[in-house]
Amino acid sequence: MVYVDLLVIQDLILNYIVLLSTGILLNRITKLKRVFLSSVIGTIPLIFLFLNINYILLFIITIVFGFIMSIISFKYKDIIYTIKNTIYMYLISIFLAGSLYLISVYFMPQTDNTILYTLTYLLLSPLITYLFIKSMKQIKNNYSNYYKVDIYFKDKPIITVNAYLDTGNNLNDPYFHKPVILLDRNIINIDKEKTILVPYNTIDNHGLITCIKPERIYIHNIGYRKRLLIGLINEINIEGADCILNKELLERI
Repeated sequence: MVYVDLLVIQDLILNYIVLLSTGILLNRITKLKRVFLSSVIGTIPLIFLFLNINYILLFIITIVFGFIMSIISFKYKDIIYTIKNTIYMYLISIFLAGSLYLISVYFMPQTDNTILYTLTYLLLSPLITYLFIKSMKQIKNNYSNYYKVDIYFKDKPIITVNAYLDTGNNLNDPYFHKPVILLDRNIINIDKEKTILVPYNTIDNHGLITCIKPERIYIHNIGYRKRLLIGLINEINIEGADCILNKELLERI
Protein backbone atom coordinates (compact mmCIF):
# COMPACT_ATOMS: atom_id res chain seq x y z
CA MET A 1 0.00 0.00 0.00
CA VAL A 2 1.28 3.46 -0.93
CA TYR A 3 0.56 6.26 1.52
CA VAL A 4 0.48 9.24 -0.82
CA ASP A 5 0.41 11.79 1.98
CA LEU A 6 3.51 10.27 3.63
CA LEU A 7 5.25 10.08 0.26
CA VAL A 8 4.61 13.77 -0.42
CA ILE A 9 5.72 14.84 3.08
CA GLN A 10 8.86 12.72 2.83
CA ASP A 11 9.72 14.11 -0.61
CA LEU A 12 9.06 17.68 0.55
CA ILE A 13 11.36 17.36 3.56
CA LEU A 14 14.09 15.58 1.61
CA ASN A 15 13.93 18.25 -1.11
CA TYR A 16 14.32 20.91 1.58
CA ILE A 17 17.32 19.13 3.12
CA VAL A 18 18.99 18.66 -0.27
CA LEU A 19 18.48 22.29 -1.30
CA LEU A 20 19.74 23.62 2.03
CA SER A 21 22.77 21.33 1.77
CA THR A 22 23.48 22.54 -1.76
CA GLY A 23 23.38 26.15 -0.60
CA ILE A 24 25.72 25.43 2.31
CA LEU A 25 28.16 23.43 0.18
CA LEU A 26 28.36 26.08 -2.56
CA ASN A 27 28.10 29.06 -0.18
CA ARG A 28 24.93 30.34 -1.84
CA ILE A 29 22.99 33.16 -0.23
CA THR A 30 19.26 32.49 -0.32
CA LYS A 31 16.10 32.79 1.74
CA LEU A 32 14.47 29.88 3.50
CA LYS A 33 11.07 30.72 2.03
CA ARG A 34 12.54 30.38 -1.48
CA VAL A 35 14.01 27.01 -0.52
CA PHE A 36 10.66 25.89 0.91
CA LEU A 37 8.77 27.03 -2.22
CA SER A 38 11.26 25.16 -4.37
CA SER A 39 10.81 22.06 -2.20
CA VAL A 40 7.05 22.21 -2.68
CA ILE A 41 7.41 22.50 -6.44
CA GLY A 42 9.86 19.61 -6.34
CA THR A 43 7.06 17.30 -5.19
CA ILE A 44 5.10 17.81 -8.44
CA PRO A 45 7.04 15.10 -10.37
CA LEU A 46 5.58 12.55 -7.94
CA ILE A 47 2.37 12.83 -9.94
CA PHE A 48 4.10 11.38 -13.01
CA LEU A 49 5.13 8.27 -11.07
CA PHE A 50 1.48 7.20 -11.07
CA LEU A 51 0.99 7.89 -14.79
CA ASN A 52 1.75 5.50 -17.60
CA ILE A 53 4.72 7.34 -19.19
CA ASN A 54 8.05 5.96 -20.34
CA TYR A 55 11.25 6.33 -18.32
CA ILE A 56 12.92 8.69 -20.80
CA LEU A 57 10.11 11.23 -20.50
CA LEU A 58 10.12 10.81 -16.72
CA PHE A 59 13.87 11.47 -16.68
CA ILE A 60 13.45 14.63 -18.77
CA ILE A 61 10.68 15.88 -16.48
CA THR A 62 12.89 15.25 -13.43
CA ILE A 63 15.79 17.20 -14.96
CA VAL A 64 13.53 20.10 -15.94
CA PHE A 65 12.13 20.34 -12.43
CA GLY A 66 15.68 20.16 -11.06
CA PHE A 67 16.56 23.32 -12.99
CA ILE A 68 13.34 25.00 -11.87
CA MET A 69 14.08 24.16 -8.23
CA SER A 70 17.64 25.45 -8.60
CA ILE A 71 16.50 28.76 -10.09
CA ILE A 72 13.80 29.30 -7.46
CA SER A 73 16.18 28.53 -4.58
CA PHE A 74 19.33 30.32 -5.76
CA LYS A 75 18.02 32.63 -8.50
CA TYR A 76 19.38 32.81 -12.04
CA LYS A 77 22.70 34.55 -12.70
CA ASP A 78 23.97 32.68 -15.74
CA ILE A 79 23.68 29.23 -17.25
CA ILE A 80 26.94 27.90 -15.74
CA TYR A 81 25.87 29.03 -12.27
CA THR A 82 22.51 27.30 -12.65
CA ILE A 83 23.97 24.09 -14.09
CA LYS A 84 26.50 23.90 -11.24
CA ASN A 85 23.77 24.35 -8.65
CA THR A 86 21.66 21.66 -10.29
CA ILE A 87 24.53 19.18 -10.61
CA TYR A 88 25.46 19.50 -6.95
CA MET A 89 21.82 19.24 -5.99
CA TYR A 90 21.59 15.89 -7.79
CA LEU A 91 24.94 14.71 -6.41
CA ILE A 92 23.70 15.25 -2.88
CA SER A 93 20.37 13.60 -3.76
CA ILE A 94 22.12 10.53 -5.20
CA PHE A 95 24.42 10.23 -2.18
CA LEU A 96 21.50 10.61 0.21
CA ALA A 97 19.30 8.14 -1.66
CA GLY A 98 22.11 5.58 -1.87
CA SER A 99 22.88 5.91 1.83
CA LEU A 100 19.24 5.52 2.81
CA TYR A 101 18.92 2.48 0.55
CA LEU A 102 21.93 0.80 2.18
CA ILE A 103 20.53 1.54 5.62
CA SER A 104 17.14 0.06 4.68
CA VAL A 105 18.76 -3.10 3.27
CA TYR A 106 21.32 -3.82 6.00
CA PHE A 107 20.03 -2.17 9.15
CA MET A 108 16.29 -1.77 8.96
CA PRO A 109 14.09 -4.62 10.14
CA GLN A 110 12.20 -6.48 7.44
CA THR A 111 8.82 -4.91 8.01
CA ASP A 112 6.09 -3.25 6.02
CA ASN A 113 5.76 -0.44 8.54
CA THR A 114 5.80 2.55 6.19
CA ILE A 115 5.61 5.09 9.00
CA LEU A 116 8.70 3.57 10.67
CA TYR A 117 10.65 3.76 7.42
CA THR A 118 9.58 7.35 6.80
CA LEU A 119 10.50 8.53 10.30
CA THR A 120 13.86 6.77 10.11
CA TYR A 121 14.67 8.35 6.75
CA LEU A 122 13.70 11.81 7.92
CA LEU A 123 15.76 11.50 11.11
CA LEU A 124 18.87 10.15 9.38
CA SER A 125 18.80 12.41 6.30
CA PRO A 126 20.15 15.58 8.02
CA LEU A 127 22.99 13.57 9.58
CA ILE A 128 23.92 11.94 6.27
CA THR A 129 23.92 15.24 4.37
CA TYR A 130 25.94 16.90 7.16
CA LEU A 131 28.62 14.22 6.90
CA PHE A 132 28.61 14.55 3.10
CA ILE A 133 29.04 18.34 3.20
CA LYS A 134 31.78 18.10 5.82
CA SER A 135 33.68 15.55 3.74
CA MET A 136 33.31 17.55 0.53
CA LYS A 137 34.55 20.75 2.16
CA GLN A 138 37.55 18.92 3.62
CA ILE A 139 38.41 17.50 0.22
CA LYS A 140 37.99 20.89 -1.40
CA ASN A 141 40.20 22.65 1.15
CA ASN A 142 42.83 19.93 1.05
CA TYR A 143 43.20 19.54 -2.70
CA SER A 144 43.19 23.28 -3.34
CA ASN A 145 46.68 23.24 -1.80
CA TYR A 146 48.13 20.99 -4.51
CA TYR A 147 50.13 22.54 -7.35
CA LYS A 148 52.04 21.27 -10.35
CA VAL A 149 55.60 22.61 -10.30
CA ASP A 150 58.36 22.60 -12.96
CA ILE A 151 61.93 22.82 -11.64
CA TYR A 152 64.65 24.19 -13.93
CA PHE A 153 68.41 23.52 -13.68
CA LYS A 154 71.21 24.57 -16.04
CA ASP A 155 72.38 21.13 -17.15
CA LYS A 156 69.39 18.95 -16.33
CA PRO A 157 66.04 18.27 -17.93
CA ILE A 158 63.03 20.01 -16.42
CA ILE A 159 61.70 18.13 -13.40
CA THR A 160 57.92 18.20 -12.95
CA VAL A 161 56.51 17.31 -9.55
CA ASN A 162 53.27 17.45 -7.62
CA ALA A 163 53.70 19.93 -4.78
CA TYR A 164 51.70 20.62 -1.65
CA LEU A 165 51.47 24.06 -0.10
CA ASP A 166 52.26 23.64 3.57
CA THR A 167 51.38 26.84 5.44
CA GLY A 168 53.64 25.61 8.24
CA ASN A 169 56.72 25.60 6.01
CA ASN A 170 58.45 28.89 6.88
CA LEU A 171 61.98 27.61 6.33
CA ASN A 172 64.41 30.24 5.00
CA ASP A 173 68.16 30.13 4.69
CA PRO A 174 69.74 32.40 7.36
CA TYR A 175 72.23 33.97 4.94
CA PHE A 176 70.14 35.47 2.12
CA HIS A 177 66.66 34.74 3.51
CA LYS A 178 65.62 32.67 0.51
CA PRO A 179 62.57 30.46 1.04
CA VAL A 180 63.25 26.72 1.01
CA ILE A 181 60.97 24.19 -0.64
CA LEU A 182 61.34 20.52 0.28
CA LEU A 183 61.85 17.82 -2.37
CA ASP A 184 62.13 14.05 -2.23
CA ARG A 185 65.86 13.42 -2.76
CA ASN A 186 65.12 10.31 -4.86
CA ILE A 187 63.74 12.49 -7.64
CA ILE A 188 66.98 14.28 -8.49
CA ASN A 189 70.67 13.43 -8.87
CA ILE A 190 72.79 16.06 -7.11
CA ASP A 191 76.27 14.62 -7.77
CA LYS A 192 77.40 17.71 -9.73
CA GLU A 193 75.34 20.26 -7.85
CA LYS A 194 76.74 22.73 -5.35
CA THR A 195 75.05 22.14 -2.01
CA ILE A 196 74.28 24.46 0.86
CA LEU A 197 73.56 23.42 4.43
CA VAL A 198 70.64 25.24 6.00
CA PRO A 199 69.78 24.87 9.69
CA TYR A 200 66.21 23.98 10.62
CA ASN A 201 64.25 23.74 13.83
CA THR A 202 60.99 21.96 14.52
CA ILE A 203 59.09 21.28 17.72
CA ASP A 204 60.89 18.01 18.34
CA ASN A 205 63.96 18.15 16.11
CA HIS A 206 66.70 20.35 14.70
CA GLY A 207 69.67 19.96 12.41
CA LEU A 208 71.02 20.80 8.94
CA ILE A 209 69.27 20.16 5.65
CA THR A 210 71.12 19.80 2.35
CA CYS A 211 69.91 22.36 -0.21
CA ILE A 212 70.57 23.09 -3.87
CA LYS A 213 69.81 26.16 -5.92
CA PRO A 214 67.69 25.82 -9.08
CA GLU A 215 67.65 28.31 -11.92
CA ARG A 216 63.96 28.88 -11.31
CA ILE A 217 60.71 27.05 -10.77
CA TYR A 218 57.34 27.48 -12.42
CA ILE A 219 54.25 27.02 -10.24
CA HIS A 220 51.39 26.35 -12.63
CA ASN A 221 48.68 29.04 -12.57
CA ILE A 222 50.90 31.13 -10.28
CA GLY A 223 54.09 31.99 -12.17
CA TYR A 224 57.89 31.76 -12.09
CA ARG A 225 59.98 32.08 -8.93
CA LYS A 226 63.78 32.46 -8.84
CA ARG A 227 65.03 33.38 -5.39
CA LEU A 228 64.68 30.07 -3.56
CA LEU A 229 66.46 26.91 -2.46
CA ILE A 230 65.45 23.27 -2.68
CA GLY A 231 65.93 21.24 0.48
CA LEU A 232 66.36 17.50 -0.03
CA ILE A 233 64.69 15.12 2.41
CA ASN A 234 64.28 11.36 2.45
CA GLU A 235 60.50 11.23 2.15
CA ILE A 236 57.50 13.50 1.65
CA ASN A 237 54.80 12.14 3.94
CA ILE A 238 51.92 13.77 2.11
CA GLU A 239 49.62 11.80 -0.16
CA GLY A 240 50.33 12.39 -3.85
CA ALA A 241 53.08 14.98 -3.25
CA ASP A 242 56.80 14.89 -4.07
CA CYS A 243 57.47 18.44 -2.94
CA ILE A 244 56.42 20.80 -0.15
CA LEU A 245 56.09 24.45 -1.13
CA ASN A 246 56.99 27.39 1.05
CA LYS A 247 54.02 29.72 1.52
CA GLU A 248 56.24 32.74 0.89
CA LEU A 249 56.56 31.75 -2.77
CA LEU A 250 52.84 32.20 -3.31
CA GLU A 251 52.80 35.54 -1.50
CA ARG A 252 55.30 37.12 -3.89
CA ILE A 253 54.07 39.38 -6.64
